[in-house]
Amino acid sequence: MNGLKVINDTQGHTAGDTAISTVAGCFLRAVRRRFSVYRVGGDEFVIVCRKTSEDEVLALTKKIHELVGETQYSCSIGYSYSADGKKPIDELLSESDAKMYAEKQLYYKEKKALGE
Repeated sequence: MNGLKVINDTQGHTAGDTAISTVAGCFLRAVRRRFSVYRVGGDEFVIVCRKTSEDEVLALTKKIHELVGETQYSCSIGYSYSADGKKPIDELLSESDAKMYAEKQLYYKEKKALGE
């Protein structure tokens, strides 16, 4: 999710916990049965999608953005895909992180341009 540190620093950790719970709830509403959602860091989550096409993964990212967009919070999403399921997890996470950080950079650039 974007902006957790600012929420924690300005509104307190209870507000940060509420933000995390709200965003996590959006992820859980967006996923299908065969997907698993994990919180892996303070503001980072991983969703594992088994036996899923890349189009379904892209649809999931769109759905997550829509659901989170209905809240006062935002998130940046990166994903990686392995058609044969044989790509090492470290490589999948590295690819996902690169895409997520690129999206996060755009988010903060836009906020700065808006004077927020």
